[in-house]
Amino acid sequence: MNITKHIAEYVTASDIEDFPPDAIEAAKGAIMDCLACMLAGSGESLADILCRYVAAESASPAASVVGRAFRTSAANAALVNGAMGHALDYDDITQITKTHPTTVLLPASLAVAEEVGASGKDMLLGYLTGFEVACAVGEALSEAYYDDLGWHPTGPLGAVGAAAAASKIMALDSERTAMAVSLAASQASGLRQNFGTMTKPFHAGDSARAGVVAAKLVRDGFTASDDALEGRFGFIRAFSGGEGFDSDQVTQNLGKKLYMVESGIEVKKYPCCGSAHLALDATFDLLSQSAIDPEAVERIDVMVDFDPPRSLIHSRPLSSLEGKFSIQYCLAAALLDRRVGLQSFTDDQVMRPEAQALIPRIDMRRIPGNEGQPSWTEGYHQVDVQMKDGSTLRQQAHRANSGALRGVTMDDIREKFRDCASQLLSEATTAELLSRLDSLEDGEPVSGLADLLRT
Repeated sequence: MNITKHIAEYVTASDIEDFPPDAIEAAKGAIMDCLACMLAGSGESLADILCRYVAAESASPAASVVGRAFRTSAANAALVNGAMGHALDYDDITQITKTHPTTVLLPASLAVAEEVGASGKDMLLGYLTGFEVACAVGEALSEAYYDDLGWHPTGPLGAVGAAAAASKIMALDSERTAMAVSLAASQASGLRQNFGTMTKPFHAGDSARAGVVAAKLVRDGFTASDDALEGRFGFIRAFSGGEGFDSDQVTQNLGKKLYMVESGIEVKKYPCCGSAHLALDATFDLLSQSAIDPEAVERIDVMVDFDPPRSLIHSRPLSSLEGKFSIQYCLAAALLDRRVGLQSFTDDQVMRPEAQALIPRIDMRRIPGNEGQPSWTEGYHQVDVQMKDGSTLRQQAHRANSGALRGVTMDDIREKFRDCASQLLSEATTAELLSRLDSLEDGEPVSGLADLLRT
């Protein structure tokens, strides 16, 4: 079976009726959450740099840049919005692919939908279709792709999913959709070594842009192969390091499994790398039971469900971005401040003496006996706080592994949206946005939503 063609046939045939209510609700929650992250991320310095870059390009004003009061080309809007959505590392993740799916899929879907005059329902379907494609391809890859080879999974898989989403919204036929996916596959990239810098969120934006560019070029006659995923020198083999992959899983699962329910969407409670979240949950559970004095802590041992360092590569962070990828700083902030929020990640907060003094006392290691196994095998983290008086406090936190929307409710997401939007938008505008997002599948033009986001 030609896998890329199979994907194209799935994309062109997909319909909103294929997705049950819980999948629709989770997708709407993911879109709401990602837009919240874009609004909050629009004030970051990387957004300033990217906005200056796209402004200098003098592109036609076809799609909105969230929180920035201007339009640019659909591809450029996808680039900036995707990077802003991932800038704070506050955006969602999904279990099967260990990616941040929405910060790639939504910017591509929103930009194309606005440009072509599509509805919110069309955008929602494009997002869901791209999500299913990215997950199906991701499940076929080797474990080495996620754990050993250095790729940032969000980037390559996001590009493929974004091309599928853009092709769906643009109503490309099956042949052109296959070529758009192939063209996006040749643009796919993202290196984990850049974590802790502006380049990590750039991966998300660049992948969203790749999907838009691929669909638009192919629509206008650009060509690509129709087997770039499964071919001898294709995406699946290349990103798997040449072994350990199973290409047939794509055709076996796409359209049969429902990844939006089986893998689900995990909305973040903390604006930092998701690999630290279970340890933070365990730490806050401990703090709810005992008033831990940071100065009385001898050391903290954190046992995690992956082989360190993986994503948490900064054991001695010296900046706000490095702090987002440091379990040592995240736990230090939790103990010192009794919270981890947007205000936790500034250079001054990371470099404050009390945090820098606590950081060397925190050690991260794999749960004993599971070294070398695939990431998230056990699905829990354990925090042991050894006090100077000889006592030890211990707590585990387990990963939610069922349901379409995991770990939060829609009300939690709405509250996060209000918090993220509060620095930019009036309460009335925020309420109008939430109302439109709650009824996204009703078919209103996406342009009205985009206008409010651009205010």
